Amino acid sequence: MTPLELDLNDLYLFTHVVQRQGFTAAARALGVPKSRISRRIRLLEERLDTRLLQRTSRQLSLTDAGEVLYRHCQAMLAEAQAGEAAVRQRQQEPSGQVRISVPITIADALLARLLPAFMAQYPKVRLAVQASNRQVDLLEEGLDVVIRGVAFEQPPSSLVQVPLCTVQWGVLATPAWLSRHNALAHPRQLEGEDALLFSSLERQADLLRLRHDSGESEEVAVNVLLRSDNVQTLKQAALAGLGMVGLPLYACVSELADGRLQQLLPEWRPKDGKLVMLYPARRGLSPAVRALIDFIKVQLPALLAEVGQPR
Repeated sequence: MTPLELDLNDLYLFTHVVQRQGFTAAARALGVPKSRISRRIRLLEERLDTRLLQRTSRQLSLTDAGEVLYRHCQAMLAEAQAGEAAVRQRQQEPSGQVRISVPITIADALLARLLPAFMAQYPKVRLAVQASNRQVDLLEEGLDVVIRGVAFEQPPSSLVQVPLCTVQWGVLATPAWLSRHNALAHPRQLEGEDALLFSSLERQADLLRLRHDSGESEEVAVNVLLRSDNVQTLKQAALAGLGMVGLPLYACVSELADGRLQQLLPEWRPKDGKLVMLYPARRGLSPAVRALIDFIKVQLPALLAEVGQPR
């Protein structure tokens, strides 16, 4: 049977006959003549060249083939109903609470600038923002949207992963620190220098990994005075003159602009980060969640570009 020969209405009628346990009840529920339903089911059986229903004067039962088809028909109708519900839901005004988890630095430096515009556009949406660098279980913790700087190579089937943008990092220090390190031309000159590293406490390698614009890379052994996964902590330590530090440039816009921090070897940088957004792969996301997802996909990369970041 070709797709053109398939009549989905026949499958719809067949499903109702099974659910209502008979042609008479199905005809009454659908407002369709019983004779029409009987004829359409007979034509369906002829096209499939198999009997789907066992009919007696007292009861109606499914054949093995009918059982198989009925399961598929149920799934088909469920998908159709979910699709209709999703479309209707998108037409509603977004409202209700959305729970989002973002890295601390993103919350401090970027999200605070974006959310007022979102909430002005969608006044009935309420946001619950978790600022955290830890790994979260989105489904277990009841989160609607998560933004992180680490992507799954292969995200779980229960999640949708959307790349947002790249984040440029740089090695920074105070002018006073730089004045003691004249004529820096290559990362090897940083060997043994005091450094502040962004890393988890479990990672103990005292190495500064840098990549040149040309693709060349260097690993430099440094004297790590402070290790943290909190960008603000590292930035304040660098401003206090404790050492050089690798940080995302968007988190240091004002310090770079007023000269409190300066970039070392601008052509040598830590590896760019990649921001991704994760959300449940379930059908029929609420209008509020969908609105926030669509807003972040456009506005967060644009804001990063505005502060000098590549998209």
